[in-house]
Amino acid sequence: MSIQDLYRAGSAAITPSGPGALGERPGLGKANSSANPEEFQKILRNEESKVSMSQHAETRIRSREIPWSPALEKRVMDGIEALEAKGSREALILADDVAFIANIRSKTIVTAMDRTQLKERVFTNIDSAVLV
Repeated sequence: MSIQDLYRAGSAAITPSGPGALGERPGLGKANSSANPEEFQKILRNEESKVSMSQHAETRIRSREIPWSPALEKRVMDGIEALEAKGSREALILADDVAFIANIRSKTIVTAMDRTQLKERVFTNIDSAVLV
């Protein structure tokens, strides 16, 4: 009996079962059937809301003993989001007695300055500034 004979015999002769049955594509099952889209969006937003630090910025923060806290990180991130909404690319973010230069598109702090470095009052290669 050939496949064509089985096909002509009707669906009663062949009944698909198991994975891939009835038109499902095998190997493309759901990774986690209990996950919902809202939870995924929440996780994605949380990851997008984090500020990255360049190696240079980390070194400057440590060497200049600039206090970095979750509260300051939130203020900086709020500033980055405001700048992003305005189309900024590279910006000065002023927070209390410290300043940060940030790449807005990548949400990365490029460098950090404390009160001593702020006395120079010259900032180059920025297109925006925000006080947070």
